Amino acid sequence: MSGNFHNGAGSVPRKRHISEFILILLLLLSVVGIALTDFSPTKGFWYWMAMAPVFCIATIAIEWSRMNRQGESKGRLVWTQAFHWFGYLVIIYMVFLLSSTETGRLNNVDVGLVALLILAFTTFSAGITASWRISIVGIFLGIAVVAIALLEEYLWVILIPLALIVIGAFLFRRRKSKQA
Repeated sequence: MSGNFHNGAGSVPRKRHISEFILILLLLLSVVGIALTDFSPTKGFWYWMAMAPVFCIATIAIEWSRMNRQGESKGRLVWTQAFHWFGYLVIIYMVFLLSSTETGRLNNVDVGLVALLILAFTTFSAGITASWRISIVGIFLGIAVVAIALLEEYLWVILIPLALIVIGAFLFRRRKSKQA
């Protein structure tokens, strides 16, 4: 083995790739939550609750190696993130209370978007105390909330002209092939 691998210098790019994979995975898991909440509010509730430990552990994992290299205290990171994500759990629970059959203040589609918005903010603020890369994930999640909401709202505006174009192209091709 080379000395470069032993002293950890060779593993820094590998750790960066692992961190980037974790960040992308967090984004994908978040989008799955919206679809699941639309489909089944009960499963959505448990899914969003499960995101707290997943995001908490991911944040700690991403920062852990940096803290080792710089000799910083990991205890503070763990406690800060644990309390931070506990707050997320409380807020998500409250959102689902607002959507329960007793209150009915929020519908399932709105609950998924609100849950993702809360996750976006919590992730952004977790990055303030941990890694700026975590904050970037929070920003992307916030943008995803807006994009998904607009897509759901204006999907018919996009699909109708697209359907007309496809039908027109099909008819044009069919007519042209009959002439040939």
